[in-house]
Amino acid sequence: MWLLFLAQIDLGFEWRPLSDWQGHTWYKVVSGSLLGGFVCFQWLLALLRVNRWARAAKTLYPWHKNAGALSPVLLFLHSTRLGFGYLLVLSTVYMANNVVGLVSPATFPRLKTIMPFWLIAHIALSVLLATLVVYHAWTALYYE
Repeated sequence: MWLLFLAQIDLGFEWRPLSDWQGHTWYKVVSGSLLGGFVCFQWLLALLRVNRWARAAKTLYPWHKNAGALSPVLLFLHSTRLGFGYLLVLSTVYMANNVVGLVSPATFPRLKTIMPFWLIAHIALSVLLATLVVYHAWTALYYE
């Protein structure tokens, strides 16, 4: 999905109806809210684990992985471009966190030895992503 996302930028492909919708404030607010809700949903797993609700966390984990795999689609629906300045940083962190999540040692048993490093990277990117999402939502709604 990420390769398709980046290829459409490089090739200059534009899906006109989606681009038109993305130009409207209502669409930006709705798709941004869905994307923000997605980020909150992904954080639910961490909240369950911190509160030691192991059974609920174990139940949510497959949903967390599957939803994470679909995250490029959500970003594409919100914006077909990566942006400039801090928006480029936000998009890059979003993409990096997803790629790190996709190469989870839980999915690839040969990577079990890097689990501590993987977990640190995934959590650090998640914290940075959540911070940038809140900052983006604040500035986008404040200046609208």
